[in-house]
Amino acid sequence: MNKISVLLLSLCFASVVSAAAPASYEATRETKLSQAHDDIQFMDQATPEELAQILNLSAPSTTETFENISSFNLVVAIDVSIARQSLTIHYPGGSYTTRISSARPGYHTVTGCFRSPRLELMHYSSKYENSPMPHSMFFMGGYAIHGTYEENELGRPASHGCVRVSRADAGYLYGIVKGYGAANTQICVH
Repeated sequence: MNKISVLLLSLCFASVVSAAAPASYEATRETKLSQAHDDIQFMDQATPEELAQILNLSAPSTTETFENISSFNLVVAIDVSIARQSLTIHYPGGSYTTRISSARPGYHTVTGCFRSPRLELMHYSSKYENSPMPHSMFFMGGYAIHGTYEENELGRPASHGCVRVSRADAGYLYGIVKGYGAANTQICVH
């Protein structure tokens, strides 16, 4: 079974499970959906269908939706340009570009293309003074795309090697990757 079929089956399963939930649960869930942009924990626990609703993404339903996908059946492609200090995400609903901070002088951001990032809602760096790394997407070892509290540094090299984005952008990117599946995601850093 190909990855698109698995994704569609998981979306269908999520809607069947949601339909069987008690009415009070559904009312609470609807309230949560309307306030989701402020609730990181809810975003992490949301079903792919709910994430699509929260982020205004069109759920993948036909092969036409996937016309720009490579032969690897990727759904989400993230392109990080160290030279431009920018990140662009391409997904079935469109694309989005934002500013980043990569490694500052004396440090290194790893380059290459990486599949299936490991997602962590909130990670604390064991290497750099327990620094918070919200909405982390680890693409190789300890290298991740994550939110930063030093947003004034975005647009120029400032990190220890990770790819930093604003906290709002990190939540948005994380939601897209989680919604479409980390297994269907590729991150290319150059």
